[in-house]
Amino acid sequence: MLIAAPYFLAANYCLTLIEDGGPGWLNLLLLLFCWHALKFLIMGPISVVLLVRARLEESATRRRDRRTRRPIEPAEPTTARMP
Repeated sequence: MLIAAPYFLAANYCLTLIEDGGPGWLNLLLLLFCWHALKFLIMGPISVVLLVRARLEESATRRRDRRTRRPIEPAEPTTARMP
């Protein structure tokens, strides 16, 4: 989400240039900067929710595996003879 700040600053700079009589193509650049900033701003909380959900699922899986795990029986020792 913090990466949205430079995009908003760039958009503000473009807006200032446009208001001072800059070229019209800066409007497109302004729109592009705002679009990218909003994407990062919105995706921040969404990614946190997705990460928490994934961690909870992993925790539940580990807990379920611990409950269903059977003790491993020790294997009989094998002695390999070298000829």
